[in-house]
Amino acid sequence: MATPTILVVDDDKLTRFSLSKILGRFGYQVQEAGSAAEGMAAIEGEPPDVVLLDIRLPDRDGFALLQTIHAAYPGLPVVMMTAHHTEDTVRLATTLGASAYLTKPCDPAELQSVVSAALTSEPPPTSPLG
Repeated sequence: MATPTILVVDDDKLTRFSLSKILGRFGYQVQEAGSAAEGMAAIEGEPPDVVLLDIRLPDRDGFALLQTIHAAYPGLPVVMMTAHHTEDTVRLATTLGASAYLTKPCDPAELQSVVSAALTSEPPPTSPLG
């Protein structure tokens, strides 16, 4: 079985670096994107196995990007992340179909658990729109 690929979409360079290092230690391949546009381009190029998606991005709301991802890649697990946690953001993430929700900074054990659970969900799509 191929090594799972995790795409980290976050505008904060340090957050991307930290998450990439943690995920790399757990044996995952990691791709990084600093904006919604970069994230979508990475997904369209070769869909990852899981997307870690920040709610606040400079060019687009993370919730809007979640909807776009699910429309084009319905089986792709997306884990929403934020440093600005509220019950409303949890509720909205769940309503829109996020696989999980993490608050930043992420605890490494919780991150591993959430990614592992997302990987055991339905397999991600191999091409756009099914």
